[in-house]
Amino acid sequence: MNLKKTMNRIVLGVGLSALLITTACGTPKKEGVAATVNGVDITQEEFVKNYASQRNYYTLSAGSEDYLKQNSPQDPSKTMDQVIKESVLNDLIDMEILKQDAEKMGIKADEVEVDKKLNEIKEQMGGQEAFDEQLKQMGSNEAYYREYFTNLNIMQQYYKAKEADFKATEDEIKKYYDEHKDEYFTADAAHILVKDVNEANLIKKELAKGADFAQIAKEKSTDKGTAEKGGELGEFSNGMMVKEFEDVVKSIKVGEISDPVESQFGFHIIKLNKFENKKLEEVKENIESAVTQQKYKDYLDKLKKDAKVEKFVNVKEEIEIPEAFKLPAATTPEDTKKEPQADEVGNSTVETKETNKKATENKAANAETKTEEKK
Repeated sequence: MNLKKTMNRIVLGVGLSALLITTACGTPKKEGVAATVNGVDITQEEFVKNYASQRNYYTLSAGSEDYLKQNSPQDPSKTMDQVIKESVLNDLIDMEILKQDAEKMGIKADEVEVDKKLNEIKEQMGGQEAFDEQLKQMGSNEAYYREYFTNLNIMQQYYKAKEADFKATEDEIKKYYDEHKDEYFTADAAHILVKDVNEANLIKKELAKGADFAQIAKEKSTDKGTAEKGGELGEFSNGMMVKEFEDVVKSIKVGEISDPVESQFGFHIIKLNKFENKKLEEVKENIESAVTQQKYKDYLDKLKKDAKVEKFVNVKEEIEIPEAFKLPAATTPEDTKKEPQADEVGNSTVETKETNKKATENKAANAETKTEEKK
């Protein structure tokens, strides 16, 4: 496993979420300050430009600002706009906590390297003029992206210095495998899919009396792709099926037929033909990455617990967007609209390819990855 690549993925995740992305509390508002971390201010200006950039991202994704007024499915008491504000502030706080820890280690941004990365993006975008135009369409500016690369540079140095602390040991990998063995498997199964739970229960009773599984699948399964094959799905591995389906596969014995289980597709009755746990050697890289990321998370959680944080943002208040971060009057074309999902907010792995903003960030990440691979 290339630990450098694992750490780069973590770095990019933290950097993108913090730079591109709580509720009002009892703390008296501090003029011009959004939050303080161990006495260090996160300015209102910094919060606003990050909020504006993230707000623009979701507006472009949905094709309309109306999305921001919708209630969050996860917390109907808040609008999506309020959730975005919370996410922005919390991510900026996390980044400040990490930067302070890096500063204690004597780590500072390499401005020469920052300039190099920024110029690489400009070149990929077709030059300064094209770069500026792209940022304008996204409601952003070059100073914002310079800040991104500055923080990213600090984080890369930071993780390199902490690499030994986060590296997964052989004992940790083995322990993780033993505790999560059933999560790594190869299976073969067949299923009958129907829309109605009552029909599913009737089919289960028929099967219990000895009815032929394949024949019922051909006659009644709504999954046309497998129905003609008697419901046979063939071989699959962990992560290839929806969670509800996989949970049942891991819980029944080979040859057993499950009770109906509901997923987003309907009600499944599953027959397990084969189930084998993958060997440690087959999944070692995945486990090493999981252990490394968990170590990082645990370390960050401790830093956050020890930090003295005060928040001064009232997410219910309207925020005036600076001119430099306002979207152009032109709306997003209809064929590029994509309603963002509620759980994407605050998620560093947001995948919305239609937005120009994400395209620019992907190019930034790609340029960084290519540079690291050459080293």
